[in-house]
Amino acid sequence: MGTAQGTTYSLQWVGGADEAIIAKAAELELERLDALLSTYREDSVLERVNAARTLDPIEVPAELVTLLEIASDVHVASGGCFDPTVRPLVRAWGFDGDTPSIPSEEILADARARVGFAKLSIADATHLRKGVPGVEIDMSSIGQGYTAERLAELLEAHGSVAYLAEIGGEIVARGLKADGTRWRVGVENPVDGGSAGPTLLIPNDARAAVITSGSYRQYLTDGSRRLGHVFDPRSGQPVDHALLSATVVGHDATLAAAWATALLCLGPADAATFAERNGIAALLWIAGAAAPAATSALDGEWRALLADDTP
Repeated sequence: MGTAQGTTYSLQWVGGADEAIIAKAAELELERLDALLSTYREDSVLERVNAARTLDPIEVPAELVTLLEIASDVHVASGGCFDPTVRPLVRAWGFDGDTPSIPSEEILADARARVGFAKLSIADATHLRKGVPGVEIDMSSIGQGYTAERLAELLEAHGSVAYLAEIGGEIVARGLKADGTRWRVGVENPVDGGSAGPTLLIPNDARAAVITSGSYRQYLTDGSRRLGHVFDPRSGQPVDHALLSATVVGHDATLAAAWATALLCLGPADAATFAERNGIAALLWIAGAAAPAATSALDGEWRALLADDTP
């Protein structure tokens, strides 16, 4: 347990290497990922890319290119609703600090002009190219999901096949706890102030990721409206609809994180349609609902996750 990426993380595992060895390995991996993806340190790879006001190819680690390829696939599938080039919008609305506020039309217009995945291209396996010099990337929508996945891989590399890796509430788990019971993952109720909602039971025979994207914690108010920190890159505005959170379950935590953000951007009706069309296992929690709606994929492959009150 510790802090990383502006949040907390925890590891629980059965078997494998001793605690000191795994704790040190996790610390080194978290530092490596922070140096790659952080938007809060000027020396990170991502912030050096953002600061580069050039149309020339920019050399980056292949790992970042791979993550952007995943993001590109979800961007296309979601009709542009998922887009890691939203960084200028995050800045414009102040969600990169402690005092978000509604920007002026001039500031918003400047941000919009620099947003759009079409303004960023993958030149090759280790190079990116900007179509507009001011394009900036924010990988926070999938970064913690990817980090949870890397921590799970670290635990497996150190000999454990039964574990729960968590960072910022993003979870990857596998196998059974030391007492022989399954890992239990609670889903927050955004309608009732983040209180306990449904519990998911992780299957013991495969790695599973549980990733939630929500707009109910970080927000600003505009009269009667509550504007969350998740943006619709197509409009340049924070999402403003009745879908409060989307929890996605899958085998790939990075992809699940991207799907969760895309669903939250799309809103209640479009999210449900998109999830069904793409076979996404998800819980969609709409304002005023007593419980989240489960997609067909969750009712199918992942139905056994929905727990009763017993271990």
